[in-house]
Amino acid sequence: MNSENKTYCNTITLNKKQSIKVQIKYNSRAKHTILRIDPRTDALIITVPKVLSPSKIRRLVEKNANWIFDKLSLLPPKTPFIDGQTFNLMGKNIIICHDPDNLGGVKLINETLMVSGKVEHISRRIKDWLKNYAHNILVHKVRSMAATLDASFGRISIRDNRSSWGSCSSQGNITFSWRLIMAPEPVVDYVAAHEVAHLVYLNHSKDFWDTVGSLDANYQQSKNWLRINGELLQRVG
Repeated sequence: MNSENKTYCNTITLNKKQSIKVQIKYNSRAKHTILRIDPRTDALIITVPKVLSPSKIRRLVEKNANWIFDKLSLLPPKTPFIDGQTFNLMGKNIIICHDPDNLGGVKLINETLMVSGKVEHISRRIKDWLKNYAHNILVHKVRSMAATLDASFGRISIRDNRSSWGSCSSQGNITFSWRLIMAPEPVVDYVAAHEVAHLVYLNHSKDFWDTVGSLDANYQQSKNWLRINGELLQRVG
């Protein structure tokens, strides 16, 4: 089997009461077994270097059941994109207003996000709008910061990353999570500075962090904010 992830999904019921959604990722590059909770789906993600039998998977889950349920109980509540719901947009509290007869698509008017169309399309429409909004904001920030370093960059993409808020390739292509736009603006600035610094240093050396600091003097506060509140962003939408 090659080193790319191959996935196996299942639901395991313990003691005929509590069920756990399990997703197994087989990756030959993994050095040991890793367990984590996906804050979006409440599933247990198990990354293993080799294929495990269903019985071994069950024993692994049973052995760690207390840890799993403790982690699940600590997850913040989900915030769905529905009419009347509020969410944060770069530090501003935005309320969703569904107007099915409006032909304007999605529009931000002061601190109200107007959404037209069928109710079942609200979430998708808002996510699409946020991706576009994030792209516009982050292109501007990256362009300004890159100019400060006299660095060039390639394509800027907005995705729904699970494992990172941003990334920068050796070709200078930068990717951001659209969920980042729901963090306070200083946090958005930090992630932009982090990826722009990678245009110069594709590592996390002292020179890299000095460069991040030259672009965002208060980056450590934002870094800590993401560490503490990152799961909140993953629970929105």
